[in-house]
Amino acid sequence: MEVAQPRRAFQTLDGMRGVGAFLVVTRHVPMFFGPFKAPESFLAVDLFYLVSGFVVAHAYGQRLKAGGFFWDFFKTRLIRLYPLYAFGLGLGIIAASYSVITDPAGWWTPYKLVEAILTGILMIPMFPGLQTNGTALDGPVWTLLPELIANMVYAAGIRVMTLGVLMAIVVLCGAGVIFAEFHYGSLDVGFGPTQQWAALARVGFSFFAGVLLFRFFGDRKIDSALASWACVAILALALAYNPSDDLTPYYELALVMVGFPLLLVMAGHFEPGPRVGRIFAHIGLVSYGVYIVHQPLGNLARIALAHRFAIPGDASGLIYGAAFLAFLVAFAGWLDKAYDAPVRKLLRARFMPARPKAS
Repeated sequence: MEVAQPRRAFQTLDGMRGVGAFLVVTRHVPMFFGPFKAPESFLAVDLFYLVSGFVVAHAYGQRLKAGGFFWDFFKTRLIRLYPLYAFGLGLGIIAASYSVITDPAGWWTPYKLVEAILTGILMIPMFPGLQTNGTALDGPVWTLLPELIANMVYAAGIRVMTLGVLMAIVVLCGAGVIFAEFHYGSLDVGFGPTQQWAALARVGFSFFAGVLLFRFFGDRKIDSALASWACVAILALALAYNPSDDLTPYYELALVMVGFPLLLVMAGHFEPGPRVGRIFAHIGLVSYGVYIVHQPLGNLARIALAHRFAIPGDASGLIYGAAFLAFLVAFAGWLDKAYDAPVRKLLRARFMPARPKAS
């Protein structure tokens, strides 16, 4: 009988995912954050992919190598991502429907809304010829299909993924990342109708770099609250830094291709104490919910506040950003307990086979 691989919580990585998600919020809902900017916050996506590769290799690598787990792995990943994905789309549909009704001459039309709903349900990205897709309803959703593709490539090819093969994938996708950076002048790409190749390059490099780093560094663990906090602080500073236009391409490439992997190795080793660990674990738990619902919630807030209340554009307005983030964390925590966890439990009971108990 197969023995399940021992699972370890990576609480420092949880804290980093949470901070990355919070900084993405400041990018997509700027009305609440006044002068505060995190210019490189979009690179949190690359960090998420990197962490995903590392954690997936830890959690599922042995079972995938043993065989017979491919479709269960696919269902596991889809069940993990889709319920909150659907909830975020639903919030986006509410905001877009309001625009269709109140502003018939605006950007949203009934046809665009239907197209966005149908393609969004299927996670179809914005290919040439499509006016819109689920990304228009909830901006971050474009990042999920590339991650699923990377997951399934890993699962399907794990038996032939020697270190040489993994390195070849990382080098090839890394070349695509470099080309995208200099072609577009930024790595803030992958969501446009002609940029899907860049999305695949970004996820291909970071996800498989995470897998590669796990193979080299594995589960080594050292308790150090100071080092754990340092990892989270370094990430926040790196994403909030504003390089000059001339320096931007080199800064972004250095961060994605060198800085994040080094930070992952450090964060994968160092863990905080129990109290801080609980905080990091919680913000890691809610980070996906914060990431996937913040933009449509921000749009609904903008609709609710329109013509009624003006949020100050100076530093005093940051109090509204703090309140919005606090609400997001609380709302995402509630979503996990009241919606996401129960729905995932039902889906696992319906679509996942029961594991035999050890005798």
